Amino acid sequence: MKLTPLKAISAICAAFGCLLSTASADIIEVSANITSDTRWTRDNVYVLNRVVYLLPPAKLVVEPGTVIRAANSVTTGILNNPGSLVVSRGAKIIGNATVDDPIIFTSLDDPYVPGGANTIPATVTGASGPVTITPQDYSVNGVAGANAFSYSKECGGLILLGRTPIGYDQDGDATRLNWNGFTHTGDTLAFPTQFSPTTGNGTGFALIEGLTSTTVTLSQTFDSDGAGTLFTPSTTFNPGYFGGVDENDNSGTVRFWSHRYGGFNISGNNEINGVTMGGCGRGTVLEFQEVAQNADDGFEWFGGYNNCRYLASVVNGDDCFDGDFGFSGNLQYLFAINDNESYLRSNYDGIVGGLQVGRNSFALSDKMVEWDGSEPDYTPVSPQTSTWAFNFTFIGNKGANFATPANQDSAMHLLKGAAGRWSNGVAEDIGGGAGANGPLVFIANIAVPVAETVVTETDVFNLLYHNIGVVSSGATAANDLTTLAAATIPQLRGKGHATKNGLDPRLVNDTDPASVARDFTLGVATRPGVEDFFSPVRFRGAMRDNNWLYGWTWTHAVELMPNSNVERPNVTLSVTGATVSVSFQADLDETTNGDKVLYVIERSLDGRTWSPIGTVQDGSAADAPNAVLADADAAAGTIRVADSVFIYTGAVVHYRVIPQ
Repeated sequence: MKLTPLKAISAICAAFGCLLSTASADIIEVSANITSDTRWTRDNVYVLNRVVYLLPPAKLVVEPGTVIRAANSVTTGILNNPGSLVVSRGAKIIGNATVDDPIIFTSLDDPYVPGGANTIPATVTGASGPVTITPQDYSVNGVAGANAFSYSKECGGLILLGRTPIGYDQDGDATRLNWNGFTHTGDTLAFPTQFSPTTGNGTGFALIEGLTSTTVTLSQTFDSDGAGTLFTPSTTFNPGYFGGVDENDNSGTVRFWSHRYGGFNISGNNEINGVTMGGCGRGTVLEFQEVAQNADDGFEWFGGYNNCRYLASVVNGDDCFDGDFGFSGNLQYLFAINDNESYLRSNYDGIVGGLQVGRNSFALSDKMVEWDGSEPDYTPVSPQTSTWAFNFTFIGNKGANFATPANQDSAMHLLKGAAGRWSNGVAEDIGGGAGANGPLVFIANIAVPVAETVVTETDVFNLLYHNIGVVSSGATAANDLTTLAAATIPQLRGKGHATKNGLDPRLVNDTDPASVARDFTLGVATRPGVEDFFSPVRFRGAMRDNNWLYGWTWTHAVELMPNSNVERPNVTLSVTGATVSVSFQADLDETTNGDKVLYVIERSLDGRTWSPIGTVQDGSAADAPNAVLADADAAAGTIRVADSVFIYTGAVVHYRVIPQ
């Protein structure tokens, strides 16, 4: 990427291509908790042979292009200790990678990384000494059960823990027994030992799923809850717990990471997700993330307020996206695809009859979205789950001869006490049938007693679907299903993940963007940070003409994706008076939308968090509120947009342009 410096302004452009190095790397094994500021560099490969905690107040910086490998407990013999990285509350991770240099968290022997096979360790330390690593066959055309599409549970995952209020009721209050006809048994939960026995209703701690309870001694006292109001600062610390009182807590920046082959379980029904967030605050940045071939959920939020965008959950073993414990963040650009069974992958390198691929049977995909209220279900404790999510693409496996029961393959499963708004989506090939687990949309919210003040309403807007079993069920008067519409033809360019380069989730067209209201502008006064987060795009789905998974992901590396995409724009900046203008050449290829690629223009004052200033496409007016199209030459593809609201004072400001 070429940048044109101008005074103190810098430009950052989201890009879509990835070059892999073939140089050998030093391999560094990490087995001890990280207790001081640390930097992992791209010229090394870091191997986690157990659960490693980043303890407060330490900060871990992971350079762009770094490869992190992790073991499972079967390989090491270290019981209940799969290679995982846990950012404990009060610690911070800075993994601010780029599309050209992503950070890859993967198994010990995954070859689809910068450096390839040269980065695979010869041994890893086990419970009884060094264990020799015998690489498995990850080739895209390997034999059945031994190829890139076969493995999961090969390592743990990434866990981010913060200090926000979390929604559960563990305070000994039995007054809500049998309210609204449902039984709440006080403090009796499925995993009662995970919760603080002394506090509840939004003020307390919980042990994150996938970990076991442990205590460490810090070198200095630490304020566990962020305000010193719940517990006295102490050197005794539970690194796997989350919760507190700071809604704006900051666990760091995680950008352009590919998480692969994880989900090793600690014990029965206690697996590690690809990316787990427990009580993360609004200061935590998570965007451009891919979780692939994980044995459990792709992404799961246990409470918290962090905003996330550009998330891809690819052929994982449970839910694609899972939210509960009062999660109240904003989400945009979610992509998910399910793929449960073994099948013949056609058109692959001339192999007659196709190539047998498919994940092991212990990793069966489940729901695209499973959203729960606070814990335990039906209890109106504070904070309640309240999530706004816009622009999502969900692809099931209906018609793929899958063996998973039909009622397990559903898209949006919005459950008890989960409020929020889901809008501008595309869902295709969902095979679910009737019943609570099956439909395209299932909403099981219940009416809240008059004496309670918690709102438990879920609204689903502007959802376009194709090749669906049962469309919806379970909605009550408190729920709103509007503008759910069937499409007579597929809306995505290619869903053939059984075909080499056949998965192209971009839109065939922009699904009549003029009819798609910008629903996120509703209720702004009661939703912090909405206008500073959501891009004002007018299409359904996670991507329109630009496949933002192109180049940097596992999905692209194993040849699921086509080898063509929208070109990255070369951004230049200029200043006239106190107004900054952003200029770039529009892409006139790789689009079905009249040779007019749509671009989102964003501004950042710190290089971490980005706010949209508007959208624009070649030959059209800019979409306000905060951008004015200064010049657009449709023939030459030149676009120049003025940032009409921001007043430039000479301080550093960043801009990026993201094709849609």
